[in-house]
Amino acid sequence: MRHSHLFKNKSFPDISFQIPRLLILGMFFGFLLTVLIVRLYHLQIMEGEASQEEFISSIMKTQRLPGNRGNIYDRNGTLLASNRLSYNITLEDSGTYKNQKEKQKALNGIAYQLIRLVGDDDKLNLSLPITADEEGNYEYTADGWKLSRFKADLYGKSQVTDLTQEQSQKTAGELMEDLCGKKKFMIDSSYSEDDQKQYGLPASMSPKEILQVANIRYGLSLNSYRKYLPYLVASDVSDKAMVGVMEQKHSLQGVDVENSSIRVYYGGESMSSILGYTGGISAEELDALGENNDIYSNQSVIGKSGIEKAMEEWLRGKDGTQQFYTDVVGNPKTEPVITSSPGTGENVYLTLDKGLQDAVYQMLKQQIAGILLANMVETRRAEMPKAADASQIRISSDEVYYALIQNHVIDTERLKGENASELEKRVYEAFKQKKETVTGQISGAFDATGAAYQALGPEIQGYLDFLVSQARKDQFLLNGSGTWDWKEKSLRQYLTESIAAGQMDLSRLDNNEKYTEIQDAERLAEDKMLKDIAENREFEEKIYQAMIGEGSLSGKETEELLYEQGVLSKNDPDYPLLMNGQLSAWQFIRRKIGNLEITPAQLALNPCSGSAVVVNPQNGEVIACVSYPGYDNNRLANQMDTSYYQQLEQDLSLPLFNRATSQLTAPGSTFKPVTVIAGLTEGVIQTDTSVLCTGTFDKVEPPLRCWKRAGHGVISSSADALKNSCNVYLSEITYRLGSGADGSFSEDKGLNNLIKYAKLLDLDKNTGIEIGEAKPHVTDQFAIPSSIGQGTHNYTTSQIARYTATLANHGQSYQLSMVGKITDSNGTVVKSFTPSLSSSVDLPEFVWNDVAKGMNELVKSNATLKDLKIDAAAKTGTAEESKTKPNHGLFIGYAPLVNPQIAITVRIANGYSSGNVVGVGKGIFNYYFHLEDTDQILTGKASGVSNNLRTD
Repeated sequence: MRHSHLFKNKSFPDISFQIPRLLILGMFFGFLLTVLIVRLYHLQIMEGEASQEEFISSIMKTQRLPGNRGNIYDRNGTLLASNRLSYNITLEDSGTYKNQKEKQKALNGIAYQLIRLVGDDDKLNLSLPITADEEGNYEYTADGWKLSRFKADLYGKSQVTDLTQEQSQKTAGELMEDLCGKKKFMIDSSYSEDDQKQYGLPASMSPKEILQVANIRYGLSLNSYRKYLPYLVASDVSDKAMVGVMEQKHSLQGVDVENSSIRVYYGGESMSSILGYTGGISAEELDALGENNDIYSNQSVIGKSGIEKAMEEWLRGKDGTQQFYTDVVGNPKTEPVITSSPGTGENVYLTLDKGLQDAVYQMLKQQIAGILLANMVETRRAEMPKAADASQIRISSDEVYYALIQNHVIDTERLKGENASELEKRVYEAFKQKKETVTGQISGAFDATGAAYQALGPEIQGYLDFLVSQARKDQFLLNGSGTWDWKEKSLRQYLTESIAAGQMDLSRLDNNEKYTEIQDAERLAEDKMLKDIAENREFEEKIYQAMIGEGSLSGKETEELLYEQGVLSKNDPDYPLLMNGQLSAWQFIRRKIGNLEITPAQLALNPCSGSAVVVNPQNGEVIACVSYPGYDNNRLANQMDTSYYQQLEQDLSLPLFNRATSQLTAPGSTFKPVTVIAGLTEGVIQTDTSVLCTGTFDKVEPPLRCWKRAGHGVISSSADALKNSCNVYLSEITYRLGSGADGSFSEDKGLNNLIKYAKLLDLDKNTGIEIGEAKPHVTDQFAIPSSIGQGTHNYTTSQIARYTATLANHGQSYQLSMVGKITDSNGTVVKSFTPSLSSSVDLPEFVWNDVAKGMNELVKSNATLKDLKIDAAAKTGTAEESKTKPNHGLFIGYAPLVNPQIAITVRIANGYSSGNVVGVGKGIFNYYFHLEDTDQILTGKASGVSNNLRTD
């Protein structure tokens, strides 16, 4: 009883209820263990191999190894482009850090140390479209879509349209604050002693250094999900920089030096427009290749222009691959294993002759300089009468000096800098005073109307025009603003009316008031417009132009600035002569242009450019294809020199524009053989048909004048017409081509006959030249002017060259080609390029012979060509494009007369007349056939030009 009583005491648990609970719990855990064992068996034993393969594939990375690009040679085996060994500095984010702050300081310190070791800012890779000026202000180097795309990438937006208004409107300075802030890279302008010792950071950093560090950090961040891909910090660094990095590599975590190759060009400026250049593939170019692209990656280098782009398929080297394993965050865990070795691209041999190419380039430069000198006058523009026609246009002295500023030969921004010379400071002070005066005059002219407006004078009127045009360009004054010309009343009333009509963007006014009276809004609009142009570079250039025009910035001071800014060296023997007055300012600038120390391209006046194409008429091979001016493609290849590219883009002489294949102009009288061919073939004239030239063809309205105003008298034959380039004779042919049986003239009929023969000679087609061309345009209006090469004809130099070759070989029109063959690295020819016959013009042989006779007689009678030591055929041409600019000068020719070896086309845009271009044609003949000593042809000085402004 006692034990029973004790057992039932409530202070003890009831075991009879606990045992079932433990049993259930044990069975549950036993079940889980069984499931786990079964699952592990299934994964490891049954599916082990498949799981292992899946695991390995998930962390195995394949990386491309770039192949070597093939070389480019000229027809004689002269090397034009190849690869050179170089050293690149790379950086990986491979460190481990206690916290985010430590990581940012460590990476910033490494970036700063690399900047110091590289030493050359031009070698640093640019990933941010931002620059810092001398005063430490940040500015964008991109605009439009490119800038918006960059902002979208920075702020993690997939589309540009996803940007907030605040993000899209961020200035370069504001964006730099974001990059350097605590949420991004934590870049400070100064650091403590501990930071300096621990992370290698400086006591202080300049805005430029901050930008450089941010540039590296941003570029590195783009690889944050692919840490096995190093960021390219700098390309083609010096041996000193390479050694410095290697010595400190142990303390610079993630830094390495890799061997690479860079593209090097040996063709000089004469070949730049032909060879083009290479560069990293852009996102747009990669997207355009499509999803099936297995050749290029975002690290690929491709041809960007010229032969490099056209022959990309052959030149590119086959990429290799290497594989390695990484952890889940992308850090490499194994050494790479090469799975396929990179290859070398094929070599491309051009049909061009580099020697001839260089010679023609120099001839063009010399001739254009000579034309400038022949038409420069020591008179200010304001004192010169208006030219009666294009042939009478002259270049004033103030235009020459202003050209040095307008085309940025003299950098006006340097005048503002802290390191400006005394002369630069003096000129800038004079500029500020002039600018303040002009701004006051503009402000006081808002009410001017009628006689008061006329009294302002052309200078202030020009500023007012500029003020309004800029407001429209900036979309402050909207399209349709004002219903009348503001000059009819006053600018102030014009602005008032624009506000009332809702044609002004009032949101851009500096106004805190919710409601504003029209008069107040107009006042604010005036203030805004004046403020906007005060910060406008074009407006500043106009101020300098006015200073030169009025003499407050003299020609001598302008020339001195060339020395102060290093455009010319003070070791120049002419420098003391200028300074002590032995050479006047005008004598000095003429001497510098004549010696090509100041080039036509730098001045960018009219003329400043030219082109020439030399073709083998027997097969269509291009022997020379020259565009002046050129550029240094070494500075654009590989890691592009952005500042140089911007300079080229701003250059008014357009060096990036290939004038041989892309510039379209009328052919002028070089088209006249087509008209003669049409007349002879259609039977409206015979070879001995004579026409009286009185100086005017008056059978149509308006009448057409002959270039020889007094008339040629009787032109006895079609060959004589080509020899004398008689406009009346050619007009008579077209008149007959368009006349019916009753003698009435049909404009369309005459025009259609000209079009027929122009197309027969392939003037309506591109030539097939590999680097691409502008599309030609055969005239479709004005039959009589079209017969002498005016109308609406438009052809490139290359297209006229193919036509010239067709005249030379009597009707065989070849596709032009500048690629001869492709070889592998062992020299074995893998492909030959033989130009194909585009068409064969089947005309009676007497037609070709008659044209050749007329062109040959021109050579024998031309003052420049008559002493040529080879029998040749030629035709000159002058094409009018504008009444306010000089005409274009053209020359076509071939030699020898029988079985010709070369056909030539030369054009100097705005070269005044054909008489100024013939000299280049003659020089090409002399050089190619070794008729004169090369040194006499290439003197390095401006060629003399004739004042015979014949406009045939």
